Amino acid sequence: MKLKIALIIFIISQCPLFATHIVGGDITLKSLGANNFEVTLRFYRDCTAGTAAYDNPITLGVYDQITNTEAFQFTLPLISTQILVLGDSCFTPVGLCVEEGIYKGTINLANNINGYYLSWQRCCRNNIIQNIVLPGDAGMVFYVEFPDPILVNSSPVFGSYPNAYMCNSQPNIQDFSAIDSDGDSLAYFLITPLNGNASAATPIPTPSSGPYSSITWQTPYNALDMIGGVPVMSINPVTGILTATPSTLGIYVFAVVVKEYRGGIKIGEVRRDIQYQVISCNTNQAPIFINPTVASYSIVAGDSLCIPIEASDINSDWVGLSASSELFTNPSTTAFTTFTNDSAIADVHSTFCFQSTCDHIREGAYSATFYARDYSCYGTNVVTTVVNITVLSPIDGQLDKIMPNVFTPNNDNKNDYFKVNADNINDCFDKFQIKIYSRWGELLFESDKFHFNWDGKNKKGKMMVDGVYFYIIDGNFKNESFEYKGNIQILR
Repeated sequence: MKLKIALIIFIISQCPLFATHIVGGDITLKSLGANNFEVTLRFYRDCTAGTAAYDNPITLGVYDQITNTEAFQFTLPLISTQILVLGDSCFTPVGLCVEEGIYKGTINLANNINGYYLSWQRCCRNNIIQNIVLPGDAGMVFYVEFPDPILVNSSPVFGSYPNAYMCNSQPNIQDFSAIDSDGDSLAYFLITPLNGNASAATPIPTPSSGPYSSITWQTPYNALDMIGGVPVMSINPVTGILTATPSTLGIYVFAVVVKEYRGGIKIGEVRRDIQYQVISCNTNQAPIFINPTVASYSIVAGDSLCIPIEASDINSDWVGLSASSELFTNPSTTAFTTFTNDSAIADVHSTFCFQSTCDHIREGAYSATFYARDYSCYGTNVVTTVVNITVLSPIDGQLDKIMPNVFTPNNDNKNDYFKVNADNINDCFDKFQIKIYSRWGELLFESDKFHFNWDGKNKKGKMMVDGVYFYIIDGNFKNESFEYKGNIQILR
């Protein structure tokens, strides 16, 4: 019996002991010139008690992207390790520990029009992962694609390791953006993690070419819904900002790929395989808008509108204000619209202003959406409010406000003329005409000027007697015709 126990202990001692602690990683290449490249592999593992040492060195393979032919194998030494700081100054997750190991070395790549991919395979993932089948027997493929070295290039590099946790039943934002030293265009996508040939029986397989198998999603999870929750987890393809609102506690894996483009042509990609734990966090109440209190405004062309924008957060979190609207992007309105993003603790204020002109008159309203986003240890919330602004011509529902119904042409310099009581309104008309008649239908006065003046005389210069007279205004603006009828009384 003692012999059997000793034999079992010996066998276990020969197996890699951290085989079930892989939580993520990626590979990048940096051009050093003359077809030489610095290769960096970042390996992330669970560093809870009992984890054994890192593999050192590790062996990677280099393969032709089109034919999958192996170019060569090489080793990378472990150059550093560190325990990562998770959480922030106001919240530290309990029971989470992630350690980063960095492997680094240099290689020389011959010119190859097909380009290359580099890979390293390792098993195993944590066996309590919920969204994949048989996680304790699932491997990981560290993988990067790279163009023909004749095209001088360095891989995009992801930022530091994310927090490794998400708050359950709360909106979460994670930054997966990368930096590209060559200025190439980058696009981000969620992607199914690779599994490869590694397994619990063969945790470090001999390097081999792809294509590599993927993990198998555990029902109900899939490539379109990797961790559950509503809305489903997604990533902004332009910014690399990942958003998720998970609804079930547990441990989940997924992968993000950043693809680099030059001249509209894809030249490479870097995959980051990652593990997240969904944990319970304190509830974060969303901010609320104090202003604006009115959702719709109507203004006459030429008038300006300034609206206070104010949001408040009951948790006294840091709150940021921002806005989006065609008024900011439409060339005809950009110069006439102002709003400054702002942020503050608990209460944040800004002002939205729009100075209208005749060119802004249209049938539909302009819409502006304002966002208040709080930033908390316990997740983040975004609330919105929408303001609609309709720009009217001076004729639209306004003449009854700016046309007098009495005037006194007695040369006392007070109300001597019948005219529009709005000197500051723009003349927003392609055609404007006013005609004034007596009660018997005699045409006494006419003008094609919006800012007309009638002194109470007929066309022959005779002053009309006190009484009621009638006018008709008609015209058009931007192919829209209008007619307005009213009366004016001479009273001396």
